[in-house]
Amino acid sequence: MITVVQNQKGGVGKTTTAANLAVCLARRGGRVLCVDCDPQSTLTRQVGIDSRWLGLSLVDALAGRAGIRDVTVGGALAGVDVVPSSRDLVGVEMALVAELGRERFLRDALEPVAGCYEHMVIDTPPNLGLLTVNALVCAEVVLAPVSCEDEASVQGLVELRSTLAKLPRLGALTPGLACVLTRWVPRRLLAATIEQAVVELGVPVVGRVPARAAVGHAAARRMPLACASPDGAVSLSYERLAGRLGAVIAR
Repeated sequence: MITVVQNQKGGVGKTTTAANLAVCLARRGGRVLCVDCDPQSTLTRQVGIDSRWLGLSLVDALAGRAGIRDVTVGGALAGVDVVPSSRDLVGVEMALVAELGRERFLRDALEPVAGCYEHMVIDTPPNLGLLTVNALVCAEVVLAPVSCEDEASVQGLVELRSTLAKLPRLGALTPGLACVLTRWVPRRLLAATIEQAVVELGVPVVGRVPARAAVGHAAARRMPLACASPDGAVSLSYERLAGRLGAVIAR
C-alpha cells in the first residue's frame, strides 16, 4: 500500500505524521519504505539522516543517475528504509516541467521495488506542485493532516481534493482520501469546529493526534516520537491510525 501524506498548508504536522506512521506500520509487520519528496528535507532530518554527507538521494533516482535501491538508506529507523531528499530537488522539479510524462517520474523510479515493501509512505512539499503531483500519481491512500489550531489547513484539504479529482486525466487512479487531525485537544471549540468542517467536506477522519510538546522535542532530537516514546499518547494515536489505513482504500 502506498500512502501519500499531503496538505499544501505548512505547519500542520505533515512530516511528523509521515515519519511516525512509517514506524507504526513497520511494527505491524512487513517492510516499509519512507520517501522524502520535499526539497526542505525535513523528514530526512527528523529520522536522523544528514543529507550533507549523503552520496546519493532521491534527486539521483529522478534524474536517472542511480536506481532507487542505490539511493535508499537501509535501517534508518526501526524496520523502515528511507529514500532521503536534498535541496537539489528544486532543480529537478523545474527540469521535469519540460519532460514528457513528467507526472510519472516518481512512479517509474519506485517501480523496481514495488514488490519489496508492504507499505510505502511518501512525504510531500507543502504545495501542489509537480513533485506533489508525482507522489499523488503513486498513491493508493492520501492522508491529509489538518491542524486543530489552524482553520486555514481545512482550505488546504479542499484544494487537495480538487487536485485528486483531476488525476484520471493523467492516467492515474483516484486514491482514497482521509484526514488525520493534528494538535487535537478534546472539548476545545476550535478543534470541534475544524473537525465539523472536515466532516462536511465528506472526508473521513481516521485519526486524532493530541497536542503535545513532546512532538517538537522529538523532532529536535531527530527521532520520531513513535521511537522515543512508543507508549505515549501521540505514539498510540499513530498506532491506531496505522490500523485504519486499509479501510480508506475500501471506501
